[in-house]
Amino acid sequence: MTLCTAYIRQINDTEELVFATDSCLTGGEKWKHGIKLFELSRKDCLLCFAGDTMRAYPLVLNLVSSIHLDKYLESPATTLEEVLEFLSELFTKLVKTITEVGKDRIHEERGSAKFLFGGWDWQKGSNGSFRVWKLYYSSEVEGFIFDELTNPSTQTIFYTFMGNAASFGDIEKEAKSRFNRLLTIEEKIGSKLDMEPLRILSEISLDKSIREVDGSLQIAKIYKSNRTEFFGIYWESSKGIPCFQGREYKEVNKPLVRYFDPDTFQIIESDLPRRLLNISEELFLDNFEAVRSSFDEYGYLREGLSEKQKYDLRLIFKDVAYRQFIENQEKTIEPQEMEDSE
Repeated sequence: MTLCTAYIRQINDTEELVFATDSCLTGGEKWKHGIKLFELSRKDCLLCFAGDTMRAYPLVLNLVSSIHLDKYLESPATTLEEVLEFLSELFTKLVKTITEVGKDRIHEERGSAKFLFGGWDWQKGSNGSFRVWKLYYSSEVEGFIFDELTNPSTQTIFYTFMGNAASFGDIEKEAKSRFNRLLTIEEKIGSKLDMEPLRILSEISLDKSIREVDGSLQIAKIYKSNRTEFFGIYWESSKGIPCFQGREYKEVNKPLVRYFDPDTFQIIESDLPRRLLNISEELFLDNFEAVRSSFDEYGYLREGLSEKQKYDLRLIFKDVAYRQFIENQEKTIEPQEMEDSE
């Protein structure tokens, strides 16, 4: 079981396609740390699923491997529709190999997982377009078919939620109801979307009465530059544990990605110091110039640093911290060794 969402975030003059899901896997047992949002070897599209994990995982893993081995599908020159058609044909072939299932249940088993697929289609229209499809099994054609959910010519905003029936009820219907209520309360009906779908997804994932939706959120964006970015999140609050792709980490070994604050859905930049009082070659060695150029003459972090610069700074600071730790350990050990020798 899952609840996932895809929507076009419109903030200022920027548009980006956001995919997100919870991290709960169920099926006789419950896991809170399952991967449910997938990046393909081409970086302009994403895939997530709802439904039976036992059905979804073999399909997704076959897809990832197949695209990785097919240079035509991997090429960004190949259209998203061509990838989608391949995806549909592959999933159809795979589920038709399911055996040892009663004829009265074969269609139910084949269709026990459904998918959201989408990305940036630079070939659509004069300026390109974000596009999202729902992919699902049809017993009538005995295979996977897809419906496009986006229509830029008629839509001013786009969002969708996808989930299955749960012990709680129809989770997809519940998500849409809460979402519409949120927009009404905040008087944002028809307005551009920011983080509202993520807030609803978070709210339901934290709702202990809904067993099938749980765990930290998995969030990724697709940009018009034909690239994707995956985000971590602190869970269950800004004071919680850093999580990435459903897995919990410690501060010292968390992946070097950007993290959301689930209380505000703003990016947390606290892992970079706002000010440095000591920027010296002795401390930063070969990285001195990179650090010095990232802070102004008063030692404050410069605004407008690129994500690559921020990424490099995190690596540099981790290196300095580890080097200082080793040096301090050696200073502690040396006097002890002298005492032992006496």
